[in-house]
Amino acid sequence: MSHRNIVVDRLRALSMLGVIGIHIGPFVFASSTPRLDLFLLFQVFTRFAVPGFFFISGFGLFCNDALHKPFHYFSFIKKHLVTVGLPYFVWSFFYIAMWQWEDMYRPDRSFSVSVLIVKFLLGEGCYHIYFMVILLYLYFSMPFWRWLVGRISKNSASGIALSLAVLATLQIALYNWSETYWNYPSWTQGHAMIIRLLNERINYLPLFYGFIFVLGSICAVHEKKIRSWLQCHFTSSLGVFLLSCAVLIWKFKEYVLAGIPLEDIPAKYMTQLTPEGLLYTVCWLLFFSAALEKLGDDTAEREACCTDATETTENSLEARRSLSSTVLDVLSKYSMIIYLIHPLFLYYWLEWFKLLGLSIAQVPVLVFYVLVLVTSLLAGVLIHKLAKNCRPVGLALLGRQPK
Repeated sequence: MSHRNIVVDRLRALSMLGVIGIHIGPFVFASSTPRLDLFLLFQVFTRFAVPGFFFISGFGLFCNDALHKPFHYFSFIKKHLVTVGLPYFVWSFFYIAMWQWEDMYRPDRSFSVSVLIVKFLLGEGCYHIYFMVILLYLYFSMPFWRWLVGRISKNSASGIALSLAVLATLQIALYNWSETYWNYPSWTQGHAMIIRLLNERINYLPLFYGFIFVLGSICAVHEKKIRSWLQCHFTSSLGVFLLSCAVLIWKFKEYVLAGIPLEDIPAKYMTQLTPEGLLYTVCWLLFFSAALEKLGDDTAEREACCTDATETTENSLEARRSLSSTVLDVLSKYSMIIYLIHPLFLYYWLEWFKLLGLSIAQVPVLVFYVLVLVTSLLAGVLIHKLAKNCRPVGLALLGRQPK
């Protein structure tokens, strides 16, 4: 019987929060709270967000023993062209129409279909939507990933760990190689679209996120063992997570001392594809999976209360745990639509600040973040309600009709 993993659902909510943080981050030093710790929080420690989504996607595709069930490629592609492809094209076209429509015209004012096609191929409809086009390319290459996950998952625990380490090393090597300048064949020089596709290869080739996708897939195949291990290793997972945070801070300090502008460090030198970024992502996933397992362990028996004060304290802790779970579950439910729509509210809040006679320099960045998140959530709730009553709206905006 199909079942959902509540930990993975809540990881989706945290990843969505991280994505918003990445996009709010550039405004830290322009806000009324230009603090380095907030810059690190929003621009460095949120680097788990996008690879976190690929981990979740891999888990979702391989859970419920999917690896051992019949796989029908064309039915699989047809399904995901609706669930991911349709909202990707709808939202991409929406953002292009809002902010990039002038790019579609040549100097003679003729419409350029090729520019529009390239924007769709590269996920350039908006700065956040490239995740969905990479996900589509992962779907198109699913036979390869099923073969790879099947080969790795047959190994012992040590064999799986070694295979994943090799895969991570290969991915880092691919990224480092791809970052170097390439001399393209002479025949490409007259083809602007081909040159563009070659230059932007990191933005759409799924190989750059293959390791984290396979990691999520392996965790799905061995879900019971992984969850049992996490329940017993919360403290050690916290230790390695803090160590990975220390590595990020150390690398950040090195780049600062090298004279690199602060704003350039996260996006150019400390991305999720660098060794320290990948290490942090894995440790983040490990720790928060363990923490969410601990949070969601509702079957553990509470110890006997010796005094009324102790009972009151435990009731208070239970209430806080319940509130945290509820908030994460709500954010998880609407995470996709919040992810898709939040750039719109980020833009309009900046405009609304102007109408209110405020500049971003007068707004604390945490307030800005909460405003974008809450309005995106409210819009998401309204869109879900509309989609429940109108299937075409649900398919176009969400890829499904909410229940």
